[in-house]
Amino acid sequence: MRKFIAMFTVVSLLIVFGCGDDSTGPSENSDYLPMAVGNQWNYSLSGYISEAGADTTFISGSNISKVLEVTTHQEGFQLYAIQDSVTTIFNTPDTTFTFTDTMMVYAHKADTEWRFYDDTTSTDYEILMKLPVTLGDGWIPNADEPTIMRTVLSVSETVTVPAGTYTDCANLRDSDSQEPDYDFDLYFSRGTGVVRYIINDTDSTGTVYMSYDLTSSIIN
Repeated sequence: MRKFIAMFTVVSLLIVFGCGDDSTGPSENSDYLPMAVGNQWNYSLSGYISEAGADTTFISGSNISKVLEVTTHQEGFQLYAIQDSVTTIFNTPDTTFTFTDTMMVYAHKADTEWRFYDDTTSTDYEILMKLPVTLGDGWIPNADEPTIMRTVLSVSETVTVPAGTYTDCANLRDSDSQEPDYDFDLYFSRGTGVVRYIINDTDSTGTVYMSYDLTSSIIN
């Protein structure tokens, strides 16, 4: 579970990317990522931490992702400024702990991929999605973590969450060659966005499982 703390601090940055309304021609796959000021995605969290010899910690909470504005990178290209407001509640038989945080990420659509940046000046970025979205395609999303590969496992998943049932979802999965029991799954639905994302990390000490499910959205 050594990856859990790092994943916890960055995972909510990934869920802000949705889908749009353009459905023809070469731009069809860009529908997975609509960016417009005021777009918002609301998620509920459920999960648990199970460790050998310890009581199970149950996890609940929420995440609200909202596109706040359009801004410009120092190199001159357009960025969408997105805010994540995260609440995570850890429940054990003895205590309850609540974690809250607000984070920003800046999204940019390049010719063949969606990228996100930590700020408007950094030259480093993570590749969220390659375009067009193609079954079986894979890439290293972050050069600083070369053992992690993101792969398009499916473009026809059906996902049911509180906001409804979504068909023909694209499932992107992160896997780590150094941690074979670690997975991070994103499920994108055209016209809605990321409807679910799941962290599942198991090692010799236990398991961390977290599922963020879409409860509602505003797509402009």
